[in-house]
Amino acid sequence: MKLRGGLFGCGMISEFHLRGWLRIPQVEIVALGNRTIAKAEQRRQQFVPDAHVYSSLETMLERERLDFVDILTAPALHREHCLLARDAGVHVICQKPLCDTLQDARELVREMAEHPRLYAIHENHRYRPWFQVIREKLRAGFFGQPSLVKLEHLNATAPAERYKKEVEQGVLLEYGSHLVDMMRSLLGEPARVYARMHRLDPSVRGESIVHAVYEYPDTTALVEAGWKPAAMTQGSVLVVGAEGEAWYEGTLTRGQTGRFRLSRGNQVVHDEARCPYDDYVESFYELERECADVMLGRRAGVTQTAAEQLKTLACTFAAYESAASGAVVENRQDVG
Repeated sequence: MKLRGGLFGCGMISEFHLRGWLRIPQVEIVALGNRTIAKAEQRRQQFVPDAHVYSSLETMLERERLDFVDILTAPALHREHCLLARDAGVHVICQKPLCDTLQDARELVREMAEHPRLYAIHENHRYRPWFQVIREKLRAGFFGQPSLVKLEHLNATAPAERYKKEVEQGVLLEYGSHLVDMMRSLLGEPARVYARMHRLDPSVRGESIVHAVYEYPDTTALVEAGWKPAAMTQGSVLVVGAEGEAWYEGTLTRGQTGRFRLSRGNQVVHDEARCPYDDYVESFYELERECADVMLGRRAGVTQTAAEQLKTLACTFAAYESAASGAVVENRQDVG
């Protein structure tokens, strides 16, 4: 059985979505779409020369016999596009963040609640192979009780996409929410958050650097994200527990060199070089493989549900509230 897929939104990230889908033998991408059709034409030439191209999702859904659609448009368009796909009766995979406001995200999830087919959110950072090892080790008790979890990615460049420079929310929603999702996958839901945000890059309307402290009963989690006009990109993930530690050094996006270490007591028990670019590409495939298995009936459900995304967005927007007020803010998970 071949799943016939359409991808709508052919910006920078579409390359990696397509690379993932093309690795799955049971998937065939038969349609590409973008409001600027030249971008869809470019992706067709690169990856799927037999695909049809469209400038509107509505037309794509009307003319193609699709099993699923992968929505990669700007967050402000996600609600409209998800509902079009719902009404066409196809499986829906939507790029994170689900919407550009928490209220719109909640309303969209309610509107999609009775959709009888797959509705998944493409949030793939927790699928990085080395991070999967950290999650497994945490659940196995390797670290003991963790006291500190720190996740950081400070990009030396501004975002390539124009809309990211123009919208009210900046790096926290567009990138930092990845790190919030990773935090939640390790620790669950935080109790409170205190955040500060700054504008370093005059080309970005929203915040271009953020520092957020999330409180758990026995653990402090730090999330730091940035788009900074500078010479160096920094990235790392650190887990410090009573019995062991994990430390990944390297960009969380598409760099070339990284290092991943595990220690137990005073001894390093694992030390390996990683290629961040390869890990980045692999995480797209792993999430899409999971979605394909659900669509094929080989798996009961996906990890990255809309409900899971709402919890990440609630934590993210609580940090915005804290930065605006200058106060510690409760993490209210009233996401229904």
